[in-house]
Amino acid sequence: MFGSKNGQRYFGFRGGWLTFWVTVACATDMTLFGYDQGVFGGVIVTDDFLETLNIVGNTSMVSTVTALYTIGCFFGAVAAFVVGDILGRKKSILIGTTIMSVGAILQITAYSVPHMIVGRIVAGIGKGNASNEHDYGANTSEGTASTLLRHAPPWQAETSAAAWRGKLIVIELIMNIAGFSLSNWVTFGFSFVPGPIAWRLPLAFQFIFIVILYATVPWLPESPRWLVMKGRFKEAEQILADLEAKDIDDPMVQAQLSEIKFAANYEREHAVRIRDLVRGRKGDQAGTCTVRRLLLGMGSQFMQQFSGTAFPMVQRLRKMLTDHRHQW
Repeated sequence: MFGSKNGQRYFGFRGGWLTFWVTVACATDMTLFGYDQGVFGGVIVTDDFLETLNIVGNTSMVSTVTALYTIGCFFGAVAAFVVGDILGRKKSILIGTTIMSVGAILQITAYSVPHMIVGRIVAGIGKGNASNEHDYGANTSEGTASTLLRHAPPWQAETSAAAWRGKLIVIELIMNIAGFSLSNWVTFGFSFVPGPIAWRLPLAFQFIFIVILYATVPWLPESPRWLVMKGRFKEAEQILADLEAKDIDDPMVQAQLSEIKFAANYEREHAVRIRDLVRGRKGDQAGTCTVRRLLLGMGSQFMQQFSGTAFPMVQRLRKMLTDHRHQW
C-alpha cells in the first residue's frame, strides 16, 4: 500500500500525528481555494495580460473572460453532487485538483481569448461545488466555487476526534482567508514586474499548493464514515484505530464504529428522495417545511451573489494596483 513504511501504514504516523497530516492536506486545499478566489482579480489589470489577449480597453471581454469561470463552477457543482459520495473524499479531492491543474496550465500558457476562456471554464469545473461557508464574493466573481475540492471539510471532520473537530474546521476557514489575502499580495508585488511574468507567475504560484496536495492526500486515510456507508467495515475499523492510536479491539474504537454504523443505517433507512423534498411529504412526515428551508438557503446565497458583492472587491484591487504602481 502506498504510504507504507516497514509494514506500517501512513509512514508510521498514528494518532495526533496522523490527524496533523490530514489537517495539513485539508488546510492546503482550502488555501488553494482562497488563493484561486483572488488571483485573477490582479491578473486582469496587468498591461501585458491585456495586450497579449488583445483586449486593451475592452472591458466587456475582460468581464466575460472573468465571469465564464462560474460556468465551469456550475458543472463542477453538479458533478460533485452526482459522483462525490461514489468516489469518496480522497478521490474527489484528487480529481478536482487534477482538473484544476489542467485549467491552471491552460491559463498560464494562454495567448488568445479562446485559450483563456477554455482554461477558465476547466478551472471552474475543477473547483465547482458551490461553497457557502467560504464564499466571500471573491474579487473576480469566483467566490461561488469549490468542486470536488469541497470534500476537504467533510474529510477533516470525519477523520478528527470530536474534541478537535470544530477547531480544525476553523483552521481551514482561516487558511482560506489567508490564501485569498496571499493572492492579493502576490499579484500586487508582481504588478511592478514588466512582461508576462507579472501575470503568468501568480497563476502558476498555485501549483505550490497543488504539489502539496498530490504529496499528502494519496497516502492518508479515507473517511471512516464513507467506508462504513460503503460497507467496508474492516477498513473503517482499522482507520479509527490508527486515528486514535489504539488497537482495533479497544472499546473506544468499537464504540465509535458502532455509532457510525448506527448513523449510516439510520440515514439509509430514513432517506428522502429528491422528488419528495421538492413536492413535500404528507402524513406523519409532514410539517418539516423542507421546501421552505431549502428555498431560504438557496435564496440567501443567490441574493448574495446577485447583489454584486464581487464587484466592489474587483474595483478596490484594480484601483490599489493601478494607483500604487504609479506612486511607487
